[in-house]
Order: sequence, then structure tokens, then C-alpha cells
Amino acid sequence: MFLFLQAGCGEAWTNLTASLGGNSAGGRGSVGVVMLNNTPHQAVLTLGSYDQTEGPGAPDVQQYSLDGELRLEPNSDGGLLSFDCARVFSIGGPRLLARIEDQGSEADESALVEGVEFFSTGEGDSVSQGLAAPFEVLLGVDFPCNALLIFKLEVNDAGPQPFRIDFELIPSATSR
Repeated sequence: MFLFLQAGCGEAWTNLTASLGGNSAGGRGSVGVVMLNNTPHQAVLTLGSYDQTEGPGAPDVQQYSLDGELRLEPNSDGGLLSFDCARVFSIGGPRLLARIEDQGSEADESALVEGVEFFSTGEGDSVSQGLAAPFEVLLGVDFPCNALLIFKLEVNDAGPQPFRIDFELIPSATSR
């Protein structure tokens, strides 16, 4: 039997066949995530991991909000977070947000924004300063399981949107 791949299937094939990093068959590893907010504004976002091919399964999600348990203050880091290794890691991606809404899970509605929203914080009301576009990375293409994913929120002086997300990877010694 021969398997023929169409041109352009390389990234999809790599993503769908990459190891999920578990120590036993069917097991999963994890990924560490650090959010660095290098802006003078508080960041509000939803981030998480999910498998895009496994039906409407629940994603592994965390949220930074204005008044919630997790807050991403100006010029700070959000600490080290751990997520189940999955085929997609997303920051405010529409597919992630749709999965959260489909699951009916408890989520902070104010943090369910596409991408990242930035707010000035001071006395009185918080005022939106703009958005960074959603950001997704793929297992096997952009990162292996058991790696550390570092996302930097930056002011985007040269681009069309006021803010951007930069990505840095620190791979583990092994994907298992």
C-alpha cells in the first residue's frame, strides 16, 4: 500500500502525528507557559491547549482578567502555567473560544476576547487601549511536548495593530 500526500500537507501531517509526550501509550505530557507583559497596560486574555481533530473536547484553559484570580499587570510576568500537551496552543483564537462556549464551562466572560485586550488601569474605570491579534502555535511544527512556551506581549510601534504577541520556545531535552 502506498500513501501519497498532497503538496501542502507537510505542516498538517507533522502536527497530527507528533507525540503527545506521555510516558505510556495514550498518555500526555505537558507544556509550560510564561506570559510576559512588556506593555504599560493590564492584559486580559484566554489561553489554552486543545486537539482540533477530537470533536468538541474540553480545552485546558486559563484566563487573565481585570479582577479575577489571575491578573497580568503592566510590565510583569504571569508566572509559570502548565497545560496538557495538545495539538494546538492558542491565545484568544476563535476556535479555542468556540470550544469554551460549546462546553458551557465556567469562564470569565470579560476575558473571552479574540486575541489579547489591553486596559489602562488607574482610578475609576478601566479603559481599553487596543488589541493584539489571536496567536496559535502547533504541536510538532512550532513546539514539542514538555517544552516551555514564552509569549511576550509588546507594543507594536511599526504594525497596523497597537499590540503584538511574540513567541519564544525553550524545548525540553526530549518530547517524551
